[in-house]
Amino acid sequence: MSSIMGKTLHVDLTKGKITEQAGIDEKLWQQYIGGRGLGQKLIWDHIGKPPYSTPDEAREFALSPGNRFVIMPGPLTGTPAATSGRFAVAFISPLSGTTSAAIAGARFGMLVKRAGYDAIIIDGKADKPCYLNITEEKQEILDASDLWGKTTYETDEILTAKHGEKCSVGCIGPAGERCAPIACVAHEKSSFAGRTGAGAVWGSKNLKAVVVNGKQKIEIAEKDEFKEINRKINALIQEKPTTGEYLQTRGTIVLMHVENMHGTLGVKNFSETGNLSYEDCQKISGERFWNEFNWGKEACYACPIGCHRKLYINGEFLPQAEYELTWSFGANLGNLDPYVVTKAGDLCGKYGMDGISAGNIVGYAMESTVKGAHDFGITWGDGEGILKVVEEMGTGEGVGADLQMGVKRCAEKYPETADYAMHIKGTELPAYDPRAMAGVDLGYATSPRGADHMKSYMVGCNTLGTQITPKELLERTVLNRDKITFTIGMQHESVFYDSAVLCLFLALTPVGVEDMAKLYSTATGIHMETRELILSEERVMNAERLWNVASGFTADDDTVPKRFTTEQTPYGGSKGTISRIKKAKKMFYEERGWSKDGVPEPWLTKYLDLDEMRTKLGV
Repeated sequence: MSSIMGKTLHVDLTKGKITEQAGIDEKLWQQYIGGRGLGQKLIWDHIGKPPYSTPDEAREFALSPGNRFVIMPGPLTGTPAATSGRFAVAFISPLSGTTSAAIAGARFGMLVKRAGYDAIIIDGKADKPCYLNITEEKQEILDASDLWGKTTYETDEILTAKHGEKCSVGCIGPAGERCAPIACVAHEKSSFAGRTGAGAVWGSKNLKAVVVNGKQKIEIAEKDEFKEINRKINALIQEKPTTGEYLQTRGTIVLMHVENMHGTLGVKNFSETGNLSYEDCQKISGERFWNEFNWGKEACYACPIGCHRKLYINGEFLPQAEYELTWSFGANLGNLDPYVVTKAGDLCGKYGMDGISAGNIVGYAMESTVKGAHDFGITWGDGEGILKVVEEMGTGEGVGADLQMGVKRCAEKYPETADYAMHIKGTELPAYDPRAMAGVDLGYATSPRGADHMKSYMVGCNTLGTQITPKELLERTVLNRDKITFTIGMQHESVFYDSAVLCLFLALTPVGVEDMAKLYSTATGIHMETRELILSEERVMNAERLWNVASGFTADDDTVPKRFTTEQTPYGGSKGTISRIKKAKKMFYEERGWSKDGVPEPWLTKYLDLDEMRTKLGV
């Protein structure tokens, strides 16, 4: 017995053929864990050596039939493990050009496994719009011509009515159909494989949706031992106030006051970070949303936290924008109207766009306009303008035709706006100003898919802390070798959560790597010592790095936008801080075992059993 199902499903859209395949070798589960790690491994092995040599060529390849897309639940997905209602999707990103894995929730991943599969592997391109219907009894490619052009909400409703309330629908909206690089995949209208363009890859394949359902039991290898460790983890979640109370009552935007107090909340495209009073912050705070607009909550499968909120605001029932979206359409744009924040997030969900990128792009357009670089027709705090521009990005009309391509491509088209394009490797920055927290800038710069707070959760350690964070490292501006080592540790931790697949909010609790190794082992029956688990985390990080190096990324790409190294944080709790990314990166490469050019050293790849990959890639 094992939580691993022992089968994969291969879909060749070009041939219109679906094939059940044997399960993945146990050694690969042990080496790459699942989800993020193993999903990308299935892509790397399929492609072999990248058929491109520059990041821009990689972005172009990402929208070709040669790009493989893998839907990969983790070995813990669908089990009773706390927060295990998560799954990964892996692909080469059309936004960043890097190897990428996005994480989502709802019931989708759980039902993929209950249909009997550890992964759904999608290759090729259909000759017309299609969708997949995957159950235990049948696996079919169906016509989606009547769905093409519909929003994610409309598509979800139509397919749910057709296939039954118990199914789960993943789908793209008009943004994905046009292959906009910021397009995402929506699941059950509530959870999104959001960052780096998963939706664009589906659009390039003429794949509108995937419907999954199943009743197959997901077994546990060692039931009593699994129950014991899972009980401990659930208790630790409730013990920590952040996960046991704040996120449960007010959702992720409980962070608004916390980050603003610390001076880490980006304001007006990071040009006025810290310049938000308590009174103004209160207007878009978790406390206000909870007290005035809340009418319910939702949780992903097997989640004891339940951070999603439902709102009734301005006469509309809307999903609450998460913290990142409340930042991206709120403080980031000089907008303090809770309805505009919520509606903008809802429009992103409707059209199938990553809300972090979308809000960042609007901030870029606003600052470019205000500073006289290029007139996009929108300025700080223009609520009606925000909704208009987001709608235009969703439809690809007006200024949205340019902005839907992301700030990197926009700045290349309008070079005079380059100073206002807040991205790393083409991926737009999230909410946290990297000047204000040593380690966050490094995590952004060295993330395998560009600017991403989730691939090294130093944000949580710097401003929220955990019971495993050394006290001397809680000082946000400290930059020393210990901070570098801790950043690397957080990168490794994110690999496990993204691969197992569990919610990264567990990083805010005292749950330790020993607990995770035991949870993995008792669920799968694959014995994983703590040391082996850490080695697997490191292997995934270095494999991602090797792939990106082979794709043409260099040490020069491991940086932050110029603003953060030349302009000090102007206001608030972090006033006067600046990114020391060059110093941090030098220490990081040394601690990682990478050369001064950011390439894993030969001794390291041998130690991690990555020599074969290195040779194949020609790195």
